[in-house]
Amino acid sequence: MTEQALARRPITQSTDILAQLQSGQLLRVSGCRGNAIIICHRHHAELAGPGAAVGGVFDLNCSRVIPVGNISLVYPESRSERHKAYTLRQRWMLFTLHSMESYVPLQRATNFLCLLYKYFDPQIVEQLPDEILAQLVGVLPKTISMVRQAHNFQPDSVPQASQRSRV
Repeated sequence: MTEQALARRPITQSTDILAQLQSGQLLRVSGCRGNAIIICHRHHAELAGPGAAVGGVFDLNCSRVIPVGNISLVYPESRSERHKAYTLRQRWMLFTLHSMESYVPLQRATNFLCLLYKYFDPQIVEQLPDEILAQLVGVLPKTISMVRQAHNFQPDSVPQASQRSRV
């Protein structure tokens, strides 16, 4: 990759983010707790939070990105920054995986929404489309909708999920 291809300034617009991810350039999600990016592939979606690596060979075929909160993408300058970013990407995958331990789709959706409401601002979670959340956890969009209606998630009334929700 040539030096001109490297993005040195933070990338914040979702159209710019998608173009950079599809270019194959490795980037890192910059931001603080409560911010992330949802990367949509053809048949699934992945959640990558602060510090996680995005782009590179992981996301060449992504079709859509959804910023969650105020995020930006930055270029990891050193080898150690790249290594840490790869490690954090794995942790974010495990974060999602822990909510999918149940074979029952309704339970998976409930676990996942509980984790999201614990980690992100409830107003942000409410704005996320059911279709995207369903792709993240491997259920139908109707299942996410049913869980949202049944639990009527409020900041103070989030059901307890697995204690492994820390990233």
